[in-house]
Amino acid sequence: MGDMTLLLLNAALTAFGFFVAAPIFLSSVSTFTVQKRFAETMVQEKIIKEEKVREIQPKKQIAGVLITVVVFAAAVFTSLKIDFGMICLAVGFAAGLLKFRKTVQFNTLTVKRFQSTYAGSYDEAKLKKYVNKIF
Repeated sequence: MGDMTLLLLNAALTAFGFFVAAPIFLSSVSTFTVQKRFAETMVQEKIIKEEKVREIQPKKQIAGVLITVVVFAAAVFTSLKIDFGMICLAVGFAAGLLKFRKTVQFNTLTVKRFQSTYAGSYDEAKLKKYVNKIF
């Protein structure tokens, strides 16, 4: 493999780790932590019904895990075939974790994800009142 080709492939792996693998991993983790707690809070605040959360949340968690596994398997398989590939993938992934770590914190992104996940299933006025109180 030529030096320039190796450089480009490793740069692509680093970018993939930063822009794709890290956000997908953090989003999957967020589904099991922050988004789940937020949905439970919305049930307690009577903004959404518990049945709707029990119906949608597990599907979202399964989808998140499957997507994460596929992305990581493809990234690791590819990086094992390239010299220094694992190192470049790990560096990009670590930098991405540091950059996008707010995904696993309670913030406005959590509210937006809740709104898109449970669209049409919650009381918008109560959610707006709750968000204004918290933020």
